Order: sequence, then C-alpha cells, then structure tokens
Amino acid sequence: MADFNKAHTYIVEEEGGYQAMPNDTGNYSDGILIGTNYGISADTLKTFLGRIPNRDEMINLSFDDSVLIYIQMYWNRILGDSIKNQSVALLIYDGSVNQGKGAMKSVVGTAMRNLDSYISDDLVFTVAGIKQLNSLNQKDLFQEIYNGRKSRYGGSQEVFRAGHLKRLNGINFYASKKIPNWAIISISLGVVSLLTLSAYKIYKK
Repeated sequence: MADFNKAHTYIVEEEGGYQAMPNDTGNYSDGILIGTNYGISADTLKTFLGRIPNRDEMINLSFDDSVLIYIQMYWNRILGDSIKNQSVALLIYDGSVNQGKGAMKSVVGTAMRNLDSYISDDLVFTVAGIKQLNSLNQKDLFQEIYNGRKSRYGGSQEVFRAGHLKRLNGINFYASKKIPNWAIISISLGVVSLLTLSAYKIYKK
C-alpha cells in the first residue's frame, strides 16, 4: 500500500517556504492577504485552526505542524494508506494539494468511469471507492487521472500554469515494487523525523 512519507517527499520538493504574492488567490482568507507557507494556503490554515490566521502565524508555521496538516487534511481525506499503487497515490495526493480535494474527487471519479467503473464522485474517497480504484488497471488509471489533472490546469491562472504543468510532469507511473529516485532522496528538513512519524501514527486513523 502507499506510504505517506514517500509521497510527501515530492510535495516538500515542490512547495517552498513563506510567500505572500498578491496575485496568488491561495494567499487570501476572507479577503485578507495572509500568505502561504510550506504549500499550506491561508484557507487551509484557517480550517485547521478553526479561525482566520494572521500573517505572523503563517510566517511562523513550523515544518512539523505543516506535515500534520497535510496528513490530517489531505492524505487521510483521500485514504492514502489504502491506495495500493504509490504513484497513483502520489498523483491523487499532489492533485489534492495543488488543485483542491473537490477537484480531485471529480477527476478521479471521471477517470474511474472512463475505465468502466460505475461510481459517483461522492463515493470516490470511501472504503468502497478505494477498493474499486485498486481493482482497476493501475497504469491506465494513472494516465486517466493525469489527463484529468492536465485538462483542469487549462483553466488555472496563466502566470502559474507552466509551473503547475512542470510539477505534474514530474510524476511518473511505476509498478509498486519499483522505487523512484525522488522516493529515496533524504530530506534534511525532517520529513521522517521522530516527531512527524509519531504524529502520523496518531492522525492516520
């Protein structure tokens, strides 16, 4: 089954530190420019905290706290631990982070229906939905999800489109037994620190 730490390695490589570009819609919450840190948008931090964060809270967001947010609000929401192919899990996880969980529910649902799986979008990220997803040809499923994600980028902000497509193109299909280069890179920031691993055990259920 898919492993969070391997998948998150790719996210860490793609997401930077704090930035507050005025033309990035993800930097705003309720019309207030808060910024983004470690790829955590203003609205995501708002949901996690249960209130609108201030800019200092975003600037001072710790790496370990960002990982907890990713686990709780992204990986667990797609039932990442139950997806059998690591590259499919990464494609879905990265899409949820970069394009939104609602968008990925639609993309994955369409991809599964294109492969003759009769499922509604609302059931995609459920135990039954993931069971169907795992029963499909994983290489074909990967390509359908990839195509869906690429198509949605056509409607994204033009200034960010090239970077988004480059990010998408960095994810390739591989059989579960093959380990890609990005999955074995040691991340000095501490993706697999004892604190993160302990927190993962707490939040994964």
